[in-house]
Formats: sequence, C-alpha cells, structure tokens
Amino acid sequence: ATVTLGENAVLITPSSEVLGITAETTLADYMDELVSRNELEYQAADGMITSINGKAQGGSSYWMLYTDDAENSNADWGTAEYEGKTYLSATLGYGLLPIKEGCTYIWLYQTF
Repeated sequence: ATVTLGENAVLITPSSEVLGITAETTLADYMDELVSRNELEYQAADGMITSINGKAQGGSSYWMLYTDDAENSNADWGTAEYEGKTYLSATLGYGLLPIKEGCTYIWLYQTF
C-alpha cells in the first residue's frame, strides 16, 4: 500500500494484493490503481509527474523518484535516505519503470 510520509514525500511499496504484478507492470500502472482506490492523487504532463496529493511542482521544485531496485537505479541524479537506508535515483520514468514486489519507490519533492 501507499504510506504518505508528509506533503513532501510519498513512499510506495508495491503489493500483489493491490494489483497483480508482472514483469510488465509499471509504477504508473500501480499508481493508477492507488488512484482508483482513493489512496493517491497525482497529475502528470509529458511523462513527468507535476503534482502528487495536491502538491504541484513549481519554480525549481520537482517531484523526484528514488528506489532500492538495484536493476533500475543509480546515483547519477542523486540519492535519498529514508529510515537509515539509501535509495538511488530511478533510471526510468514512472511510466516505463517496471515495479517489483519487495522494492520501495519514493517520490520526494525537492528544490534545486
């Protein structure tokens, strides 16, 4: 399920109980299921997240995606730490990023 950490962070831990997860299931598919369950609200434009739970990006502030899925992340666009664990930036956008049960996906609202 989704755990909202606050207005600047959203933690998503995919579960097959929410949506059947296959090798083709993307983070976007999972987020859309969360929306249908009223557990998440988001807006996107041109493949980029522009707002999550009513908090829109603006100026030099953006929603950035991090994960502990080693196959689909690296430190090229930075890292994030949560509860003592380091998460690397996702190498694919949410619409292409395949999700895995047991991995965590964190949206952080950051200003650059």
